[in-house]
Amino acid sequence: MEHPVPEVVADVVREELAALRALVDRVGAAVAAGDAGALRELAAAVRRRMRKGDDRALGNLEQRAGEVVAEFDALYDAAFPPSAADGVAALLDAPWPSAARRAALAAVLGCADVPRLPLSGVADRALADADVPLLRLLVTSPLSTVGRETVAAALDALHRAGALDAAVVEHAFTEDPWLGYAIVGRTPYGTAAGPPAACADAVRAHVDALTWRLVTGPGPVDWEDLPKVLAPQGLRFVRVALEWRGDPRAAGHLGAAVLTDGEREALVALLRELPAEEQRRVFAWRLGVGDADALLPLFDLGEAAGLLRLVLAIPDGEVVRQDRSAVLAAVAAAGPERARRLLALVPSELVSAVMGWNRAEVVRRFRRNALHGTAAYGMLPLDDGETVLDRYLALRESAKKGARLGPNRRHSHAAAVDVALEHLAQVAGVAEASRLEWDCEARIASAFPTEAGTGPYRTVLRFGDDGPLIETARNGRVLKSVPAAVRADPAYRELREQQERLREQARRMRSGLVERLVATAGTLPPQELGRLLSLPAGAAMLRRLVWRDGHGSIGLLDDVDTTGPVSAVHPVELLGRRSLADWQGRIVAGRVRQPVKQVFREVYVLTAAEREAGDVSRRFAGQVVDGRTAGRLLSGRGWSTHGEYAHHQATRAVGGELTAALRCDVQGWFGMGPVVVGELRFVRGAPRGGGGFGGVPVPLAEVPPVVLSETMRDLDLVVSVAGTEPAVRSSPAQAASRAQVLAALVADLGLTRVSVEGHTAVVSGTRATYRVHLVSGSVHVEPGGHLCVVPASFGSSPHPRLFLPFADEDRMTGIVLSKVLLLAEDERIDDPSILAQLRSLTGGAAG
Repeated sequence: MEHPVPEVVADVVREELAALRALVDRVGAAVAAGDAGALRELAAAVRRRMRKGDDRALGNLEQRAGEVVAEFDALYDAAFPPSAADGVAALLDAPWPSAARRAALAAVLGCADVPRLPLSGVADRALADADVPLLRLLVTSPLSTVGRETVAAALDALHRAGALDAAVVEHAFTEDPWLGYAIVGRTPYGTAAGPPAACADAVRAHVDALTWRLVTGPGPVDWEDLPKVLAPQGLRFVRVALEWRGDPRAAGHLGAAVLTDGEREALVALLRELPAEEQRRVFAWRLGVGDADALLPLFDLGEAAGLLRLVLAIPDGEVVRQDRSAVLAAVAAAGPERARRLLALVPSELVSAVMGWNRAEVVRRFRRNALHGTAAYGMLPLDDGETVLDRYLALRESAKKGARLGPNRRHSHAAAVDVALEHLAQVAGVAEASRLEWDCEARIASAFPTEAGTGPYRTVLRFGDDGPLIETARNGRVLKSVPAAVRADPAYRELREQQERLREQARRMRSGLVERLVATAGTLPPQELGRLLSLPAGAAMLRRLVWRDGHGSIGLLDDVDTTGPVSAVHPVELLGRRSLADWQGRIVAGRVRQPVKQVFREVYVLTAAEREAGDVSRRFAGQVVDGRTAGRLLSGRGWSTHGEYAHHQATRAVGGELTAALRCDVQGWFGMGPVVVGELRFVRGAPRGGGGFGGVPVPLAEVPPVVLSETMRDLDLVVSVAGTEPAVRSSPAQAASRAQVLAALVADLGLTRVSVEGHTAVVSGTRATYRVHLVSGSVHVEPGGHLCVVPASFGSSPHPRLFLPFADEDRMTGIVLSKVLLLAEDERIDDPSILAQLRSLTGGAAG
């Protein structure tokens, strides 16, 4: 059903339809005269008019031009009668794509009459046979539907055959002004798509001729009509650009023409006679070409050429580390005054930040979480009264706030903070950002008081297993609460502030360094280990991890050789050595609370199905998750989520050249709605968006076991937490981990009534036999019946005999295991609700 024409374009539609009817009359006259050449020229004019008219009418012309199109069809069919007996080439060799001709071509191809007829097979044969006439038709026919890459391949083939002429090239670029992407081997996203076409030089010459004719013709030319991508060649185009009064995009395209050294010198001489405004305009054009330094003498900036090259080398898109000493040297070579004038021509936030010339603006952008502003903030010289520690803490606070940003933004913001820290290291004169980081962390630990006296009371800040603690004692006896006199003391408030700093330090170390060491089986050299152990948080956490030394011995830190490098042990290795259960028992028996899950970490190994599949895992395929929650979880683990057109919707660099790549079905974009998890692959090479993916799939059996396990752990967390269906939340690996903790507790506490059967804990109580599911925590009383165990304090206060051998936030594990311990002593249960349920389920036997 045709909708009414919007009033805003009604006049345009009427005007364009009238112009098309005038063309119908001209076509009719050419048919009557039998002028085939005029008919071909008019067909091209009609197609251009309809395309531009539809743009003017905001898409409201084509759907209302049916009657006019039918008249064109009838006239061209009379002049060029279509017939299925003519074959593909004869049907393509017509200037107008009438409905009857398209139907005849569809019949020859053996397909339905659809808008984009499948001509790829025809093109493949024409390329293989070097069929010059058919190749020309595939490029020039209005019925051709071959893509941009196929057109470029056809031009290449015509070039090899010596049949590439101006007519076919100009037609190709008239129909697709952006064809240059395929000629130079690039995508519109700036990535390489392949080598340049062999015909590139020949095509450039013809495109230059077409461009020159268009820009020097009697009438104005639209930007949309000019060939794009391929820069024109010659000073004549820059001269035209200087006089251009039309679309500034066209002037910029012409002004960026490729010049020889002689033409460049002539351009400088020409510009000396022009106003400064024109000189600056040409300078802007030449920046993109890369030869703007030749124009610097016009501005008395010849000495600033090195600084210009440095500015242009800083990427616009990504945030990367820059060399502060190189910036300072380039500014010194140019001189501060000339450097300022160059930066007025070519602004650079980072270079100006190195000199401190834009401090207020950089600070403002840093506070707004601007990525480049954050990186530049690290480069600012220290302000009066500001210390390196002040700047470091500001960046750490920014990183903390950045965790609340959207999934992808959080990831890029964290990367920008890392770059800012590297820049701050240069400002501080420290060789490495890691050294700066731990130097600053050491200052946090040592630069503030750790004890205070208030009358008869002595208050001490110390670091315990659960973090920094404050204890107040009187006469050597630790008090259960802090007296009001102590709380009112400013010295006590300083201790509380320092306690919060140390808590933040411990949080950073646990979620950053320690988690990364365990997740990657990372190695620490002796010097770095020593620096970390000098921190209270480092000494408390690292001594509770299991390590492997250079001799292959495994143990807690105090039990291995630390004179050489030591590596955090991943449970995959312990599983392979068949010592995982032994280490789990030792950790529980020793009441060692590890800072992150290590020996009780979920472990994932290849399944038989994955080995058979080769390079693809479908372990989590088909699981439906909430996109917003899944995006937040993935981002927090270093994954990037892409738009709907990416080949893989979530990717993560996992070490070396390997990238984990996950396919997902998304609605609009990741996080907009439900997401269906798809296949997982590991590829060697960097991913890219925009519909493609670089890299070669790697067989799963060749992926390092630690990398495989951690990647699967990420995805298991996503489908368990973000799953939209109850069944999705059941994780065999999580159940196995809880079973391992329970088995170790059973052995340590001597719980003879408890046993583990798969994903279920079986408790033989005095009132009944219970089965507790280790994932959901649901309790069933044998022979059948659900027991609801939810005491008022349950979950907030764990069972007194429960010991969790890791400090990770895993509330559900605590709840599940507390239920098991509660039921193992069911004779002591006095909760009325639980007792009533038991009497009902056991026929009154449970008194």
